[in-house]
Amino acid sequence: MALPKDVNEIASSLNRALGVGYTVVKQLPSSPAPDRSYNRAKDWFSGPLSDGVYLLRVTLRHDLGVEVEPDFEHTRTRMLAVLDNERRSLERLLSSEHAQAG
Repeated sequence: MALPKDVNEIASSLNRALGVGYTVVKQLPSSPAPDRSYNRAKDWFSGPLSDGVYLLRVTLRHDLGVEVEPDFEHTRTRMLAVLDNERRSLERLLSSEHAQAG
């Protein structure tokens, strides 16, 4: 199945965000601050990652013509940028913490 460019772009971004989520969860057992790490995971999965899944769902519905918003392109672009920015920010934080622990 071939995906339209915008759907593929969101699916790829969401895949990277899921990868960061996996890293967050994987580090939970060895975290020096378990409460902070648990809250970070909870915030990530219920915030940016959940928004990314919603964005993919709405984009697919838009692509199929089930749900059509006149200003969807702007909304999609903005939401995708937020997801990517949040992911990069969390990656930097995790990398920084890993460097301090090592």
